[in-house]
This record gives sequence, structure tokens and C-alpha cells, in this order.
Amino acid sequence: MPISVRDIQEKEFSRQKRDGYNIEEVDDFLDEISDQLSVLIRENMALAEQVKTLQVENERLEANASVPAAEPAPAPVSAPAPVETVSSDEPAYDEPSYFKNLQVTLRDTLINAQRIADETVADARKKAQEVISSAEEQAATTVSNAKVEAESIKAEADNIRKTIATYRANFRRLVEGQVQVLKETDSLFD
Repeated sequence: MPISVRDIQEKEFSRQKRDGYNIEEVDDFLDEISDQLSVLIRENMALAEQVKTLQVENERLEANASVPAAEPAPAPVSAPAPVETVSSDEPAYDEPSYFKNLQVTLRDTLINAQRIADETVADARKKAQEVISSAEEQAATTVSNAKVEAESIKAEADNIRKTIATYRANFRRLVEGQVQVLKETDSLFD
């Protein structure tokens, strides 16, 4: 279970016989605090890096879209540097403001990420609509060209049929004429 600031402030250690704290309990508790604080600082640094990345991506998208930014993202809050020696009277950093800054940074990061996601979806929908419109235009052109070509081929086929019919009729007349000549010629030699 994560240790909260309240847990740290309200933690009471059991006393040993000589009115002292149990050293092992104190060391274990401080180790646990140290581990969790290290995790939080690493997470904060990673989130700060993500904020920078998202800001760069946002600037790139805005530059590509040529649309002025609604409002610039806040500068990332950097994690406090770990302190080697800490006085027992004062903390190494202002804990409430650190977590407040972390909260603000996370909120702003999420808002910017959502805005970028919304812009990306809108751009994708716009591009999809453009692709669909272009495809519909190409399909209409292709269908129109196919109809014209089909009519041309049909007219050419009709023309070929007429030519064949004319050729057959002419050939038939020629053959019939030759048959007639042969019949007349047979009668000459009888």
C-alpha cells in the first residue's frame, strides 16, 4: 500500500526499553518511504518527458495544419533532485507544492493529449472522406468510360455483322451467278 504524506506525519514507532525507537522499524519505514519517493520522482520525470514529447508533437501538428494554437501547454515541472544529506528539521523540497505541481502537470498533459487525439481523429476522418470522394469520382469516371467503350464495341460489332451479311449476300449472288453460267455452259455443249 502506498504511503501518503499523512502516514508519514502520523507514524508512531514503538519504544524500546530505554525510551528509544526501534531502529529496525525506523530504518524499514524510511526505506519504504525512500523507495516510493524514488518511484514518484521517476514517474514525474517520465511524465515531464512525455509532456515535452506531446508539446513537440502538438507544435508539429499545428505547424502542419497552419492553425494557431489555442493555448500553449504549460512548461513541464521537473522533479526535484535527490538530496544526499537531509536535515531532520526541514524537508528536501516543499512536498505540498511538489505534488500540486505534479497534479497540474498531469492534468495539463492529459488535456493536451486529449486535444491532440481529437485533432488526429478529426484529421483522419477528413482524410478518409477525401479518399472516399476521390474513389467515388474515379468509380463514376470508370463506369462512364466503360459505358462509352461498350457502346463503341456494340456499334463496331453491329457494323461487322452488317459487313458479314453483305459479304454473304454478295458471295451467294456470285456463286448463284456462277452456277447459272455453268448451267448455261452445259447446255451449250450438249
